[in-house]
Amino acid sequence: MIEQAPGLGRRNFLQFAARAALVLPVAGLSAAALTGCGRGASSFAQPSPANSPKSWKTTIVSANEPGEPLTISGTIYAPDGRTPLEGITLWVYHTDATGHYSPSTGNGDNRNTRLHGVMETNREGRYEFRTIKPAPYPGGGVPAHIHTYVSGPGYPEYWIDSYLFEGDPFLSNEDRQKAGKGNFSSTLKLSRDKDGMWRGVRDIVIERCSKNCIRQ
Repeated sequence: MIEQAPGLGRRNFLQFAARAALVLPVAGLSAAALTGCGRGASSFAQPSPANSPKSWKTTIVSANEPGEPLTISGTIYAPDGRTPLEGITLWVYHTDATGHYSPSTGNGDNRNTRLHGVMETNREGRYEFRTIKPAPYPGGGVPAHIHTYVSGPGYPEYWIDSYLFEGDPFLSNEDRQKAGKGNFSSTLKLSRDKDGMWRGVRDIVIERCSKNCIRQ
């Protein structure tokens, strides 16, 4: 599901920003700085240079990173929703187990986002990243989430609905209704394997951005 303005994804972002604003007196931050979303988001977390080699899977954290291990995988499809696309870049970033993007800057400056990764889909359109479950922002109100952007040949970079997680206490009914269905849902139903790894699947249908898409 794409976050567009105006449109479903844009409303989702505004709802997140409104909820983030509830914790501003505690954190002393702006909603835009908290979410890291919107037109200025590319300045918060810069992808690797375009000529950098990218694998279809990446490991974002080290083995000693605090938090619950999480692996997310899926397939990126063409606009027809059926054809897997090779060479699509997926860029993700999120908070750590304390709800901060960087220990040195808290949530006020995401230019130094510590936990981030970039992948490029393989011939089957597959991607995968290993990380830890992000924590909600300190003060609560906003569900834990993973920000993500997609781009590729013929598909200028734009951000899509953040990854959310079923069971999050801050997840609203509106969030669930907007999430989509099945593997295309942006709200993931996680399962835990015998090794303690949380796993989730999200497939994505890419679209050619119109002038209403939020690009960087």
